[in-house]
Amino acid sequence: MLRRILIALLVVLVSPHGVSLRGEQPGEKSLSELRLLYVGSERAEDYVSFLEDKVGQIESVDRSSFNPKSADQFDVILLDWPQSSAARETRTQESPLGPRDQWSRPTVLLGSAGLNLAVAWEIHGGSGCTCMDPLAYGFTDHEIFEQPYAIDRNAMIQIPTPEAFEDDLDDPTIKVLPLVNNYKANWRSGWCTYSSQFEKHPDVEFFCGGVNHKTPTAAGLWRQGNLLHFGFQQSPAEMNDHGQHLLLNSIAYISRFSQDRPIVVRPSVFAGKPVTRFRSTPASWLARGGIRVDWVEKMFDEPTGEELKSIESIDDRIQWCKQNQRFFFPSDGHLMGIDQDLKAIDVGFDDPDFFQIVLADLSGTSAEAKSRAARLLKRYVPCGPGPDATADQWNRWYDDHQPYLFAVDTGKYRWYIDELARQRKTPSENLRGPLRADQD
Repeated sequence: MLRRILIALLVVLVSPHGVSLRGEQPGEKSLSELRLLYVGSERAEDYVSFLEDKVGQIESVDRSSFNPKSADQFDVILLDWPQSSAARETRTQESPLGPRDQWSRPTVLLGSAGLNLAVAWEIHGGSGCTCMDPLAYGFTDHEIFEQPYAIDRNAMIQIPTPEAFEDDLDDPTIKVLPLVNNYKANWRSGWCTYSSQFEKHPDVEFFCGGVNHKTPTAAGLWRQGNLLHFGFQQSPAEMNDHGQHLLLNSIAYISRFSQDRPIVVRPSVFAGKPVTRFRSTPASWLARGGIRVDWVEKMFDEPTGEELKSIESIDDRIQWCKQNQRFFFPSDGHLMGIDQDLKAIDVGFDDPDFFQIVLADLSGTSAEAKSRAARLLKRYVPCGPGPDATADQWNRWYDDHQPYLFAVDTGKYRWYIDELARQRKTPSENLRGPLRADQD
């Protein structure tokens, strides 16, 4: 009987969807105990006045005079870094938070701070649109909507399906939660991030989107490592209770993530340089038709582009892209080509059999296969023991790191090590969502 009760409790505490209604844990601070620092200038008074009776401590500092080393005395940092001509000039060179690899504090990125920091640090968040209304949409089943304040989903309203959503949704209406009282007013637009392949990244959680002018899958509220992106642009004084509670829940939730970090390196197109698209993009854009057909031809290097253009029908081009996309790679700067080394072994770089095949070739007797394997490891596994490592060294490294490895084309077409999973000796696929919160 006791065993059945314990199992039932585990099912409630940790669900497959990431919900963890576990209550406050030993060593965790409640919202009223947290020490916060607002880094910015534009809305300092608004945030301080809103938070001063809700948290243990709230201070503010101008973004230009902020010393990142002073952040250690605070539990959560609120970064307010709006878009501006000055931000566009400086974000490619530096961040108010200092270097990416030296920042450890749990941080809420307010509005467009998510974009600006993504450009500066080459993290997720640098691909999206400043076009999000204060209407939350697409709630996931997650504890961030339950504590310390329960977000009342019964208060959601029906609105006509936005025109930008119609290609993806069949229903004439969608349910949204207004985060302001008069949602039909002309509000400042927030920053939403395209969420393609978020599920492949162990350090990323999607909580909800928002009504926007691009796609229903864009993320408005989400986490990567110790950063929580609160993309809605409204200040606390402009928000209703739902919006204010969502902000407070976000602060409380990210306060538990001082040990996690953003993992991948993902350049942003807003840094002023072209970036390589995902491998699935050509087929997807061809299927949508219109001007995207011409754009697809410009995604490839010259030989690959010529091969694609030699195929007359769009349907055949789509089929060709789907058949070859696992071999696509950045061949010439940001342009895609076909990796003939991958094609020779008939696997994509992120295929589960990639290491088995490549390491077998590296250990074999064929000089050609060994050379090809070395090229592939250098190209796609920069986190490995190095280009001069022997086959034995590579095999030992793989045996030690295999449970903590993942590969994505949303981050420079390469394999990464989930360092938090490695430190906790837990397979990366089993360390997701709230399970990545701090441990003693």
